[in-house]
Amino acid sequence: MRVSTDWLSDYISLEGVTPQELAEKITRAGVEIDVVENRNKGVNKVVVGYVKSKEKHPDADKLNVCVIDAGQEEDLQIVCGAKNVDAGQKVVVALVGAKLPGGLDIK
Repeated sequence: MRVSTDWLSDYISLEGVTPQELAEKITRAGVEIDVVENRNKGVNKVVVGYVKSKEKHPDADKLNVCVIDAGQEEDLQIVCGAKNVDAGQKVVVALVGAKLPGGLDIK
């Protein structure tokens, strides 16, 4: 079973406790921990954005042009092929300079 420290922190205070220390305490309490993973390691500049508008791309049938409020000085214009995106939604936004799993860098 996988358990997120974010989920655990909804129920107990984890302030000042590293994931490794938490695993050791849980193991001492009688529940064996096989592995501690940092699922966000190396990921940066990824934020939640709000889709203000979505329009069909003028030159491509399967693409959309979205205006996103990602908390920056100006709204972002992002071209995407997602069929399930629409105005009014919150979405994950990888900002310029973001590093994602698999070695993908956003430029």
